[in-house]
Amino acid sequence: MNIHAKRISDIRKILSEKKLDALLLTQIKDVFYVSGFHQDRTAVLITKNKSFAFIPKMFLEHFKEIASFIDTVVYDNYHESVLSKIKELGLKKTVFDPSFESYTEGKFWVSGGLQECSGILTSLRMIKEGEELENVKTACKIAAKTFKLIKPKIKEGIREVDVAAEMEYLMRKQGAMEKSFDLIIAFGENSALPHHETSTRKLKKNEPVLIDFGCVFGRYCSDMTRTFFYGQPSAEFLKVYSIVDKAQKAGVAGVLAGRKGKDIDAICRDYISASGYGQYFIHGTGHGVGLQIHEEPYINTKGETELREGMIITVEPGIYLYGKFGVRIEDTILVGRKKSVPLTR
Repeated sequence: MNIHAKRISDIRKILSEKKLDALLLTQIKDVFYVSGFHQDRTAVLITKNKSFAFIPKMFLEHFKEIASFIDTVVYDNYHESVLSKIKELGLKKTVFDPSFESYTEGKFWVSGGLQECSGILTSLRMIKEGEELENVKTACKIAAKTFKLIKPKIKEGIREVDVAAEMEYLMRKQGAMEKSFDLIIAFGENSALPHHETSTRKLKKNEPVLIDFGCVFGRYCSDMTRTFFYGQPSAEFLKVYSIVDKAQKAGVAGVLAGRKGKDIDAICRDYISASGYGQYFIHGTGHGVGLQIHEEPYINTKGETELREGMIITVEPGIYLYGKFGVRIEDTILVGRKKSVPLTR
């Protein structure tokens, strides 16, 4: 069975369990997940026995070639076409996920008789298999190789934006579709800002360098962070780096099926706290990675989702000494039953 058709079959099982008639998918990544087709202005309605794609006429032949297992409805008015089909089929309990709709759009669907229901696709998208797993692995390999290529080029006088531009070029040259988010290149005191906006600041001698980056391959993302010192590192930097490194390695080793997100967070956070730097670890330990750079499951103090084989997450503890420097080390990790598999090393 086609992997996308299998996903529709999996959704139908959930609809049956929840006693629902249909699920409406309107977000481009969700539509891609069930069809393999990736264009705006497209929606998919999945019922207990049929599926319908609502598309502009210009996409018709392309869509039929990619997803022949889904019936097509060419629309003039997107909203009217969807509601008309729901009425025609007599669907009483059609749901949509409000998490991914604007207030106005969500209000419209509710006024049209649809109901809100979160998490149906989220539970499926957390597990990676087949081609999607290979795409994440490839995106991770490209990112890891790019770091090896760029590090020797980072020298005194280079600007943060220059490094970002060169890294994006290197990733694309290896086959990446695009960067998976705006690259964070942080020199010196900028490294103490977890989400620093890459600037024109130039690198000076004897400064830390923090690089947070990733790319998209086959529509799937990678994410990794490396911190190193250009020049002669201070004793304080070496101490902090060692703490983060050990916390991160412990967290990665702890990524096993059956544990919860908060368990992995605690491994990293407890080590950093015991080392005297707990107040300087100011974000969650990680997140899921897939079609989106940040998705379920989340690895933080409230992460209740149980990890399962096939999930892909990041482990990225950090210590940030404002005005001085920061250290973060991050890898994208495949959850295993007996051991974790780092994909960005």
